[in-house]
Amino acid sequence: MRVGWQTPSLAGMLALGFASGALSATQILMPSGVSAVALEPVWDEDLSVIRLRFVVERLREPASLYAANMELVFEDMLWLCETQIRALLGTDIHPQDQGWEGAVITLMDRDVEFGVMDSDSLQLFEWFSFTMDGCELDMDDYHD
Repeated sequence: MRVGWQTPSLAGMLALGFASGALSATQILMPSGVSAVALEPVWDEDLSVIRLRFVVERLREPASLYAANMELVFEDMLWLCETQIRALLGTDIHPQDQGWEGAVITLMDRDVEFGVMDSDSLQLFEWFSFTMDGCELDMDDYHD
């Protein structure tokens, strides 16, 4: 589902928990039906990206929707990029015009402090660039 940078509906913002403008500790129901809890964003000014991190408690479970269809992981991450960035930054000015080139979306099975390695945690990362149409998978090989 491509959303682009159009103005989100009030109902959509309320469903995502953004009526107050707060992103942290918000329960989000993604298009796949999987629930995630949003953590505080990390503003990576050195790379001009916003890192959006989400806890999906059942991420590791073999019977999860994601285990049955890995394409749902990417679709949910794309949806998170397109909806959460708009809710975080607003829709009046494109993210690139605000100095942001992209977003890194992280899904993890538990809250792991940013920058800390945790071999017991499952973390999935996807890097997106901002385009005029919304978020697009960034396949450049310079990202670590």
